[in-house]
Order: sequence, then C-alpha cells, then structure tokens
Amino acid sequence: MLEMRQIIEQACLPDRCEVSCPDGANLTIRLGQGQNLAEGVTLSGVPLQSLNSCRDLVNLVGQLHALRSTQPAPLKAIA
Repeated sequence: MLEMRQIIEQACLPDRCEVSCPDGANLTIRLGQGQNLAEGVTLSGVPLQSLNSCRDLVNLVGQLHALRSTQPAPLKAIA
C-alpha cells in the first residue's frame, strides 16, 4: 500500500496529492491545484483490487487530472 501511495503521489507532481485507504479496501485520493488541496478534487471508493498493474495506475492518475480539469475554476477577489 505504501509503495502504491508513493507511486500515485509522485505521478501527480508538481500538484499536491494525498492518498488514503481508510477501510483497507478502497482508496480515497485528493488532488490539489498546485499545493492547495482546497481547490482540488477528491476521488473516493477506488477499489484496491482494480489496481493490478502500472497501466491501471496511469489510468487512475489520468482520471484524476480529467476530473480536476472539468471542475470550474474558483473565483478570486480582485481588490
């Protein structure tokens, strides 16, 4: 699990990514915009059993980036 977590987090660099497995069977992944997780996306319920190869991990990271790109950009105040 630790190695898989490191692979996913490194694949998302330079953006911040946090991977957890709260129930021991499904991953929860948070991908930020840069170092800010508040402006990112969360993907929950990714079954560990579905991640059997490097290709599966690459597809997962691609899904995370696609999910984030479909999210509307946060509004920023102009002073």
